[in-house]
Amino acid sequence: MSYPFRAQGFTYIGLLMMIAISGVGLASIGEAWHTAAQREKEQELLFIGEQFRQAIARYHQETPSPIKEYPPTLASLLTDKRGPKPVHYLRRIYIDPMTASQDWGLVKEQERIVGVYSRSKMVPFKQDNFNQSLEGFSGAKSYQDWRFVATQKADGGGQDNQRGLPQNDQNTSSPNPAESPPPVNVGAGGSANADKYAACGSTLDAAQVACHAGCGALTSPACQSCLQAAFSSYRQCLR
Repeated sequence: MSYPFRAQGFTYIGLLMMIAISGVGLASIGEAWHTAAQREKEQELLFIGEQFRQAIARYHQETPSPIKEYPPTLASLLTDKRGPKPVHYLRRIYIDPMTASQDWGLVKEQERIVGVYSRSKMVPFKQDNFNQSLEGFSGAKSYQDWRFVATQKADGGGQDNQRGLPQNDQNTSSPNPAESPPPVNVGAGGSANADKYAACGSTLDAAQVACHAGCGALTSPACQSCLQAAFSSYRQCLR
């Protein structure tokens, strides 16, 4: 008389095992997606950081006076009015793909910006095989160690302080006014890529404004979900 109950017991156990196996599989898929998404953001950060580095270097190089100077703010890179005609080194202030924010860390010398870095404390997946100009990124403990700096060593032998100190601890020695790195091409189609980042970034800005207006507190689950969806659309736009 107890056989039906035993059969039900085995069915229940089998169901629990299927749920457990499915949970492990979904967790693996989620982890793989998260890893792929972070690696994609890393590539975006490397591109955007190089755009900032080039813009800062050009601002320094195009100084109309004999004494070269670096920009006082990132906004100065959008419109440089020091000469007879305004010059635009950046089309917009890029969003940090690791934090989905325009709040960049700043590397300064004598209150002038010589570089930027992400404020994300996450550990990078990419730990080696960087280009020669980014050798200092190898072995970074967080994305904050990826410093996109426009200054050079006095002998011109590569970038100085590529893994610079935070703003308050930055060496305040005066940058060499005679040295200024030329803009570096980001491979074929670099200009087209910059246009694409600008267009996608404008769309992301509008989406973020809508999120902030509609969900209230930035730390709320609804707001975080909205911002995440906006950034996912941004990454799709860049593909």
